[in-house]
Amino acid sequence: MQPWSKAGIIIKASTRPGSAYAAVMVTGARRVRMQYDYTGDIAGPPGPVSPDSPRWLRLTRSGDTVTGYESADGTRWHVVGTVRLAGLPATALAGLFAASPAGSESAASSSISGSSGGSGMNLATAIFDHVSLSGGQPGQTWAGDDVGGNAGAPTGTGFHQAGGTFSVTGSGDIAPDVPAAPGGGGGFAIEHTLLGIFGALVAVIVVAAMFMTAEYRRGLIKVTLAASPRRGRVLAAKAVVVGSVSFLAGLAGSVAALLAGEHLLRSNGNFIMPVSTLTEVRVVAGTAALTAVTAILALAVGALLRSGAAAVTLVISVVVLPYLLENTVLPAGAADWVLRITPVAGFAIQQSLPQYPQVAASYTPANGYFPLAPWAGFAVLCGYAALALAVAVIMLRRRDA
Repeated sequence: MQPWSKAGIIIKASTRPGSAYAAVMVTGARRVRMQYDYTGDIAGPPGPVSPDSPRWLRLTRSGDTVTGYESADGTRWHVVGTVRLAGLPATALAGLFAASPAGSESAASSSISGSSGGSGMNLATAIFDHVSLSGGQPGQTWAGDDVGGNAGAPTGTGFHQAGGTFSVTGSGDIAPDVPAAPGGGGGFAIEHTLLGIFGALVAVIVVAAMFMTAEYRRGLIKVTLAASPRRGRVLAAKAVVVGSVSFLAGLAGSVAALLAGEHLLRSNGNFIMPVSTLTEVRVVAGTAALTAVTAILALAVGALLRSGAAAVTLVISVVVLPYLLENTVLPAGAADWVLRITPVAGFAIQQSLPQYPQVAASYTPANGYFPLAPWAGFAVLCGYAALALAVAVIMLRRRDA
């Protein structure tokens, strides 16, 4: 059984995709939960749910406020959560549901029974009894429907009523749609339009390293230091120049790539995952800042090594190479640490979509996800650049030109 296989009761504005809802449920391995509006997830009291330890569930509505309850005996009730659903109509839908996200596992019968379906999909079957509804419209009867179904869903979904007992079988999930891969599992994240950053970084690294090492190769560093004896100021001025130019170039390139990439994706019928304006600004400006900080890192390494080839090789090896290795060679545990402690952590600034703990997906950099939060990952890269620049200042002061 999938850990996030789920079954329970739900109040929903309509069957239209994306409409407001709140549900209280039992899950395959995540105990009782209350989930709402796709991104909200509240854990219930600890303790597994099984045929020997079933749960009573209840949802109550007051205006646009919905409260979920759970009970082990139907007498002593515990509040799981209370949420406000903006725009919930006066007459909403209420009912029973079962769902199971895609995966390869199957399981024997439990309080929710899971089985494998076609195309990597699963079926979950839940048994409900003692079902009652207060405040419903007179004369209405229960009806079943597949909501949000598609051609890839397994057969066998539906419901069966016998007396006061309902058997509900469903597939899929009620959760945020996240890209399992670029262009898969729902659509493209906006950062996938900025994959050209790798080529841009290589060019910036070469230019920034040569901005320092060319003076050593041609002997012009003596002239520079004679004109400005304060060596720390010389290196700081170079860092300001190369950082500023790289930021402006990165900003212009990011804006152009984003606009052109989104236009091409939409014109070819691809879906782009929606994000807020602030997130979009952070991704674009963050990409420009990533370019600028990488340029400063290359400048500092060039001052330390005094060799353009060595500086370019080293910086590419610590900024670009770990990203490629993470996606092709390293095991998951090692890759996670590489993305936390090396300069490649800075690419987290491009992440536009959060990781949802209630959604089983492949959260890897190839799909736009990083183990560190965007600004935390960027801070790791800034730390490396600041350290390299500080050491370069010290060595520039100690060594002969």
